[in-house]
Amino acid sequence: MKGWKTHLYLGIALACFLSAPLALAQQQSTEDLKKDIEALKEGQKAIQKDLQEIKVLLQSRPAAPPPPPQNVVLDLGKNPFKGERNAKLTLVEISDYQ
Repeated sequence: MKGWKTHLYLGIALACFLSAPLALAQQQSTEDLKKDIEALKEGQKAIQKDLQEIKVLLQSRPAAPPPPPQNVVLDLGKNPFKGERNAKLTLVEISDYQ
C-alpha cells in the first residue's frame, strides 16, 4: 500500500516539473501572438484606408453612359437552326463539344 502512494507522489512531482517549461513556452508564444495580432490590425487599417481612397476616386468619376445598342447581322450559312430564317431576333448558342 505504501508503494502506490510513493509512485503517485512521484508522478505528481514529475508532472509539475514537466509542465513548468510548457508554461514558459506558452508565455513566449502568447507574446508572439500579440505581436502578430497587432501587425494584422495595422495591415487591416491600411487596407481599409486604401479601400476608402478607391471609393472616393470612384465616386468622383462621372458615370460613362452605356454604349448605344448595335444591330448585328450574323450569317448562319447552312448551319442548323430552328424557327424562321428572317426573324427579327435570333438567339445564338456557341458551344464546344469535345
